[in-house]
Amino acid sequence: MEDFSRFICYELKMVTKKIERYLMKYLGHFGVNFHQSLILFALLERDGITFSEISNRTRIENSSLTTMADNLEKMGVVQRGFDKNNRRIVRLHLTEKGRNLATELFKSLVAFNQSLKAELGDKEVELRRGLELISDSMERDI
Repeated sequence: MEDFSRFICYELKMVTKKIERYLMKYLGHFGVNFHQSLILFALLERDGITFSEISNRTRIENSSLTTMADNLEKMGVVQRGFDKNNRRIVRLHLTEKGRNLATELFKSLVAFNQSLKAELGDKEVELRRGLELISDSMERDI
């Protein structure tokens, strides 16, 4: 009988859980969660984008974005504003506090990412290709 604990899907899940725990603890020091950090990063790239644009960039569903934006707004790091040409369109903007937080957080996670890349060395390309193959196969099977 094959050892189920060595199934690729289980090993991926276990590694993902470790990364999630690390990021939860790490991001908690900044007062945000994983998805909130993605929103801040999207706004750091392009401040004043719409909820749909944030959703497309972060892969967070619009329905969840509203609640997250509410929480980020309560923290004083983002603010909503209407599009100057179409008041039905709401845009999200970083406040100065939000820009400072997002910048500090981004720099910090760049350093973490660089340490992962250094650990992987030449295997990074292989890992990314393997993850892409797995992701593609999951889309075909659904």
